Amino acid sequence: MIITSNQNPKIKHLVGLQNKSYRSKNKEFIAQGFKTCKTLFDSGFKLKSIFFTEKLYLEHQNDFLIEDTYVVNDQIMKLISTTTTPTGVVAIFDMKQEELIASSNGAILVNIQDPGNLGTLIRSASAMGLEALYLIDCVDFYNPKVIQSTTGSILDLKIFINTWENLKEVLKTIPLCALVVDSGENPKNIDLKNSLIVIGNEGQGLPHFIINQSTTQMTIPMPGNTESLNAAVAGSIAMYLKSQAK
Repeated sequence: MIITSNQNPKIKHLVGLQNKSYRSKNKEFIAQGFKTCKTLFDSGFKLKSIFFTEKLYLEHQNDFLIEDTYVVNDQIMKLISTTTTPTGVVAIFDMKQEELIASSNGAILVNIQDPGNLGTLIRSASAMGLEALYLIDCVDFYNPKVIQSTTGSILDLKIFINTWENLKEVLKTIPLCALVVDSGENPKNIDLKNSLIVIGNEGQGLPHFIINQSTTQMTIPMPGNTESLNAAVAGSIAMYLKSQAK
C-alpha cells in the first residue's frame, strides 16, 4: 500500500510514537534503518507495521513479509524519522514484557538521562557478559536514539524498567555495590562477582538514600588528575571490573 498524505492515521500514529507518554500508552516503539529493524524482527520482537521509501521497498520487500507494509514518499519519511538523515525504513514494534528476575550478574542504572550514556552502558553491559540491567527513573529505554544505538546489544540482555522500592523487594539478599566518586572502597576489596553494581546520574550521582541502602560503596582509583569520570565511562569500567572478578 502507498501512503501519500501526512494526515493518514498510520502516519499520525507513527509521529505520536516519537513521544514517550504516547509510546508508554500504546506499548509500542519505533525502530529505524534496515539493519536495526531486521535485527529486532529476527530476534523475536513483534513487528506491527513497516514503512519504506520506494527505493528501499524494492531492495527489501521480501525481508519482512508482513501484511502491514507501506511505501511512503521522501517527505513523509522525513516526518516519521527522528534521524537527521532518514534511513528509508521505519517500523513499529511491540514492547517486550519481561518477567522481572533477580540476578547478581547485572547492574542497576539510576536516573541516567542522556540517551547516549544509556546506550553506552547497555552496550558495555552486553560486551561484559552481564545478564540483566535494571533501569530506575532513566531516560526512556524505547527512545529512538537509544534503540538505534543498542539494537545488537539488547538481544543479549534482559532489561527491566522498575521502581527502587519494587526492585529492592525482588532482589532481596543480593549485595548492592554503589558506584561513588570518592570515599568508597577499592574495587579489589569488594566481592564484585556476586554484587549488583549501582550507577547513578551524570551530574548528581546516586541519591543518598540509595547509597545508604547499598551493601558497599566503590570508588574507581584514578591516579591521574581528573576529578571525576563521565557516568557512562565510570559505569563501563565498573562493569569490566565485575566481569573480571573471580
